[in-house]
Amino acid sequence: MTQFDLSAVGFVVLDTLCAHADQMPPRGGATFVDQMTMTVAGTAGATALDCAMLGLSVRVATQMGRDPMGDWLVSAMEAAGIDCGLVSRNDAVQSPMSMLPIGPDGARRAFFVPGTSNTFTLDDAGIEAACDARIVHLGGTGLLAAFDGAPSLALLQRAKALGRTTVFDLILANDETVRLVEPLLPYIDYFVPSIEEARAMAGGGSPAEVAAWFKARGVKNALITLEGDGVWVDPAQGDAFHLPAHQIDVVDTTGCGDSFTAGVITGIAKGWDIRQTARFANTVAAHVASGLGSQGVLKDFDSTYAAMGAWPVKEI
Repeated sequence: MTQFDLSAVGFVVLDTLCAHADQMPPRGGATFVDQMTMTVAGTAGATALDCAMLGLSVRVATQMGRDPMGDWLVSAMEAAGIDCGLVSRNDAVQSPMSMLPIGPDGARRAFFVPGTSNTFTLDDAGIEAACDARIVHLGGTGLLAAFDGAPSLALLQRAKALGRTTVFDLILANDETVRLVEPLLPYIDYFVPSIEEARAMAGGGSPAEVAAWFKARGVKNALITLEGDGVWVDPAQGDAFHLPAHQIDVVDTTGCGDSFTAGVITGIAKGWDIRQTARFANTVAAHVASGLGSQGVLKDFDSTYAAMGAWPVKEI
């Protein structure tokens, strides 16, 4: 019997965001914007917080600096009910932080300090503790300098040896990231990259071709997010399919992929089939895109589930 529904391992960052801005302020001057916020973000952090908001019991394993940014991130996660017992603190390196001006079309640009995302790792005892969950999510490969490679492989191998369900996402992938990812693929049950990241690693191709490329290398279920066009799903069993996104007014696309992953994890935890899971994940992502930051207008499971049937979807 595991203690948690989810262990989210890897990249957590403090995002500060403003909307809307499409150019730098004048030198020595200011640009007035409508709103600003800060959020728990990152391929592990945003996914973990969204899952907690959707009712799952969650543990996070990452590293923060011993600084006000790290204090805020830990307090925000704990306020959402997330267990932060595997969050280590570093006295010499600052917490990861981003400044994100969001354009009128919802697209983002980023000023980014990797900070402790470069120094985070887990020893054998940490890996064992991180596997004390029904679902183990590794998020942030490509930005986890100390944890990429052998430690990440050890985490996923141990998770599978214990019978856990594994979920995987990465960040800022390019054609060199594949050397870090390929050894992990046979231990990944659900792979949830964006089409841009997936194409960069697979060498191009349609969503169907890209998903098949990863499945041929061991991934069980490939769910390729297609920005505003929904998701392409190539499941472990049955035929591949496309699900369209919801028809919404986009405010900010920050965290949409991370929130989609949270929807997938929630569906897995509830025992849904892959189509129901992907539909719900689309709805979670739509809630995030409808507001500013990695949680957007997301509130809880019940309201999100109701929106899954009520919100219109784009025509295919």
